[in-house]
Amino acid sequence: MSFEINEILNEFLGSVILIKLRNKQTIQGNLQDFDSGMNLILTNSKDLTENNTKNLDNVIIRSDNIVAVSLRDKFNSFKRKDGASI
Repeated sequence: MSFEINEILNEFLGSVILIKLRNKQTIQGNLQDFDSGMNLILTNSKDLTENNTKNLDNVIIRSDNIVAVSLRDKFNSFKRKDGASI
């Protein structure tokens, strides 16, 4: 993992983040910890993929499944540069 990403994730620790996964799931949770491979540990997690929110509690997300990460309070949804949702 690059030093820059390490710094960014350190700033996100304890924050509510949104994660978009390769399988099109969107997970929200508190970033508890991460490792040098960008595997993430989330607490108080929820699957926001469908209209019905599903509580997941604590989850570990492997980095190779992650498409995008954002702070929940900064973004309402994931958008590409062309404005389309991902």
